[in-house]
Amino acid sequence: MQLNDHWRKIVKTLIFAFLCTEMQTTYTHRDLAAKRGISLAEMDAIAGPTAQGRFQLEKIAPHQASIRLLALERDYFGKGHICSGALVAPSVVLTVSSCIFSQVKKSHYHPSELRVVLGSPQRFAPHEQALVFGVTHIHQPPKDLALAILMLEKDVPDNHQYIQAIGLPPSPDATSILDDSEQHNLLQISTWGYDADIRELHDLVTLNATHTSCHQQQSKSPRICVQMKSGNHNRGQLYMDAGATLTKRDRLLGLRSIDGAFEDVESHVEWILTTIGDGGNQNSSIWGILGFLVFTGYVITISTKSFST
Repeated sequence: MQLNDHWRKIVKTLIFAFLCTEMQTTYTHRDLAAKRGISLAEMDAIAGPTAQGRFQLEKIAPHQASIRLLALERDYFGKGHICSGALVAPSVVLTVSSCIFSQVKKSHYHPSELRVVLGSPQRFAPHEQALVFGVTHIHQPPKDLALAILMLEKDVPDNHQYIQAIGLPPSPDATSILDDSEQHNLLQISTWGYDADIRELHDLVTLNATHTSCHQQQSKSPRICVQMKSGNHNRGQLYMDAGATLTKRDRLLGLRSIDGAFEDVESHVEWILTTIGDGGNQNSSIWGILGFLVFTGYVITISTKSFST
């Protein structure tokens, strides 16, 4: 084999690897994908005429993230959704740590297995302004904490019309937002989910809630417990996502655990800020660069051995 042919093969391999990392989820036709889930209108119809309008559609969903498995997402848009999360910085999404653990493999997902969709309030139909990101790194929480940090491959543009990061609560030594008793500042939960027949909800919904005390808390991590406002929805008809966001006054207070309570974001703030730095892509891209360099070294090593023989 000539030396030029040898290097041509190396270059082609590297180009192919680069293109694979840049590939995004492909979308099926909107009308076909929309049939996969139950709509808000259907939910209201099931609840009866007195329940019309109980569910509110979150039209913009500026901070809401849909965390998805790439392998399933390749079948059709929305199939890979496994839980919700919240954008808290240009390239940082928070979710509960249980979301990124595979019960089948009994191990955590690798970043390359995940995709994050932002700006699409409809689970099975991509919004024209929606963005899809790969994940370059996952930060696992220290002991007694229960949130995970997903670093995105790119920053969300600051001026994006439909996607905006939500603020974190103040540090634990400051006055808690939950201590504010103003009645007009209700808690809000944004979520996808499913109904009693395990049909996935197509539209993101916003639910009003109020703070309540937690009873028989078994988790080591701090929790926030809430109760739904009366007339808000019927608990037997909508089951919320893990990772559903609990917010107040444009601040992220909690992310829903799989057992129904909300993990307290305030107790994680110090770890989050220390981990993400300024929240920009430079904190995320370094992992991608290191991975690419390792892969390049591997390819050159294998190619050199093949050439020498």
